[in-house]
Amino acid sequence: MKIGELAKHSGIAASTIRYYESIGLLPHGTRNNNGYRQYDKASVEQLKMIKFAQSLGFSLEEIPSLRKPNEELDHNAIIVRLGEKQHEANALIKQLQRKSERIGNLITLLNASWSNGECIGDEKINELLNEVEY
Repeated sequence: MKIGELAKHSGIAASTIRYYESIGLLPHGTRNNNGYRQYDKASVEQLKMIKFAQSLGFSLEEIPSLRKPNEELDHNAIIVRLGEKQHEANALIKQLQRKSERIGNLITLLNASWSNGECIGDEKINELLNEVEY
């Protein structure tokens, strides 16, 4: 199949496929006599694996480290990195939960103040500002 067909089957733009080839994530398609690149079903599967790895938080730079020098998957490296990705995801979830709680508390505070026709005072604003995590 040509690169356009590969793009259609994989859901990945042809320009992205060319980029993956240029950085070595995807083997270059073989060229026909007419100069068109030809790809096989394995290319579609490889592109799906790249997108799947990205969906788990792996960067394009990390993906090659999941293979051994002989191109087989490095099961130990995958398990270790997946554990790290899970830890990162859990930390992000906690951060988002804290953010949601702060937003909810602020909504409650503002509703209580504004329903009484009041604004929150400078002291309360400074207290809120000191709670900000950087």
